[in-house]
Amino acid sequence: MARSPRALGGAALAAALASLLSLAPGAARAQTFSTLGGEPDHPGKYRSPERFAFQLSFGPYRPDIDSEFSSRTPYRDYYGNGRHLLSQAELDYIVFHQMGSLAIGLGVGFFQVSGNAPIAGPSGTLSGDQSTLTVVPTTLSAVYRFDHFLVTRNFPLFPYGKLGLDWAYWQITDGNGEIATDSRGGNGRGATLGWHAAVGVALILDMFDPEAARNFDNEMGVNHTGIMFEYGHYDISGLGASDRLHVGDDTWTLGILLTF
Repeated sequence: MARSPRALGGAALAAALASLLSLAPGAARAQTFSTLGGEPDHPGKYRSPERFAFQLSFGPYRPDIDSEFSSRTPYRDYYGNGRHLLSQAELDYIVFHQMGSLAIGLGVGFFQVSGNAPIAGPSGTLSGDQSTLTVVPTTLSAVYRFDHFLVTRNFPLFPYGKLGLDWAYWQITDGNGEIATDSRGGNGRGATLGWHAAVGVALILDMFDPEAARNFDNEMGVNHTGIMFEYGHYDISGLGASDRLHVGDDTWTLGILLTF
């Protein structure tokens, strides 16, 4: 049966309205986040699935080498008593997310300091022989972030803690870049096992520009961007083994945090 002109006009108008609604920003955004598996209109849900966290941090460091010597201070004699930059990167895989998130993290760092060897004579006299100490610590951590109120209330501040094991490669080179040896034939490189415990706090920056944060999540899959402050105890002294170079420290770091 043929439709009347009024019926045909109504059908055309309905089709046009449906097309306009499908192109509206809200509908397009809902469709995009639905594809990503999130629920953008629900304040208790991330816009896209969160599986990982990445942390890049920097802080002062001074390996506790002198603690293993009762009458000598080789680190202070060669490199001074100051602290130098330690850079660290960590990638966490989130295994549980309920009333906070629990993750397994793998991290690596880099530390290097150079100095001149002391010589016999007046106090503070140094030779022209340069020595460089390099430490590359790696960490395996259990990480708990109490971000429950970030998820449910959009509260941007949350604490976290870490506990784990360390394996630090170290080497001492001379001015020519060659591995140093002592008078007894000792090798100037090796590795030391240890453990660490740390606490920190993160401030999520999404609230300063929610639209940019939403676009960053939509386009790159980054749920949150923040800054973090962390204080840690690193006991890298061999886990009870003797004759291991002590390269641990108690120190703080400051950096960025991304979850995605």
